[in-house]
Amino acid sequence: MTKPILTPTEYHALCNVLEWAWMSVYQEPELCLKDINYSAYNQQHDIDPIKTGECGLGLAEAFEYTLNDRDKPNILIMIETLMYKLNCNHILANGHGNSWETLAPLVDNNECDRLEETNDDPNITTQTLEGYVVESIGLKNKTARLQEHFDNVNEAGWIQIGDDLWIDGDNSDIFPTS
Repeated sequence: MTKPILTPTEYHALCNVLEWAWMSVYQEPELCLKDINYSAYNQQHDIDPIKTGECGLGLAEAFEYTLNDRDKPNILIMIETLMYKLNCNHILANGHGNSWETLAPLVDNNECDRLEETNDDPNITTQTLEGYVVESIGLKNKTARLQEHFDNVNEAGWIQIGDDLWIDGDNSDIFPTS
C-alpha cells in the first residue's frame, strides 16, 4: 500500500472544516450570500451591511461552476455528502459511509485509532500526538524550485552567493513564483 495523502492531523482538520461549514450554513443561511458589501454602509443613516443581509462567505458564488442550483439546501447537502463519504461525522455516517479500506489512500485509519488509543488527556491534540509540523506548502514548493536552479539553498529559501553572503529567495523577485 502507498502512503496516504493526508496525515491524521490533516484529515481531522478537513473534517473540522466540513463540520464548521455545515453548522455555519445551517445556522446562518445568509453565509451563502455574497461577501460583505461595505459600499452599502451608510453611517449617516446607520445602514449596516451585516444587518441588511449584504454579507456572507460567498458560498453561492464559490459553488458557481460546481452546483446548478446554489441555494442553502443544496450547499448543505453537498457538505453533508462530503462528510458522509469521508466518515467525518460519526453520527451522520453512523459507520455506513465509505469503508476505511476504501479511504486508505486518503488517510490511515489505523494510525488515527492508534493515536486516539494512546491519548488519555483530552487537552492533547492530534498534532502533538503525531508530531505533525504545520508547514506552508507554497513556501515549500518555492524553496524546492529555488533548489532546482541554485546550488546552495537552505530550507528557509535563503540562497548562499558567497562565504557570508545570502539572498532571501523567498521574499525576493529573483525567481518567479508561478
